[in-house]
Amino acid sequence: MKKSGKDIWRGLQPAAVAALSTRDYRAPALAKRLAGGGVEAGQIVSANRRSLAAIWIPGVEIFARAIHVQRQRGLFGELARRDEGVLGSLKFWPKQWATARMFANTAKGFHVHPPFVPEGEDPAKWLRRRFSGRANVASNYEAEQWDVMFFVQGRVEMILRDVREGLSGS
Repeated sequence: MKKSGKDIWRGLQPAAVAALSTRDYRAPALAKRLAGGGVEAGQIVSANRRSLAAIWIPGVEIFARAIHVQRQRGLFGELARRDEGVLGSLKFWPKQWATARMFANTAKGFHVHPPFVPEGEDPAKWLRRRFSGRANVASNYEAEQWDVMFFVQGRVEMILRDVREGLSGS
């Protein structure tokens, strides 16, 4: 407890004074908040990605999209244009496009995407090599299921867990 020249706790029992402490209201580092209670997506998009390296799941990308108000019609948001932006750099263009409207206090589901590991390769070594930052990550997306999610309106709570061999520290 910060002391002043005046004993403001005069009149309290010594045990009560000893139990007092000053709270630290500073926010923990972004990586700790992201791995714990979560943060707003905008904080992730604007963050220095290196500061999140210890907790980042290789292959996950989060990027901002512009949402435009269209007077008297609603909202318009463009997810992607072929060969542009993050999806373009991954050379990723989905074969299936889908949408869902979720109601408040509901869950969409739980699923696992099996990773592609070539025959004869050790899964842990293959996946570590693939997501080392030096490899072409998009090279085998045709053999896997990838998700691209776009939220036009509302809030989402998403829990991601990396259960791939060799990447479990993520």
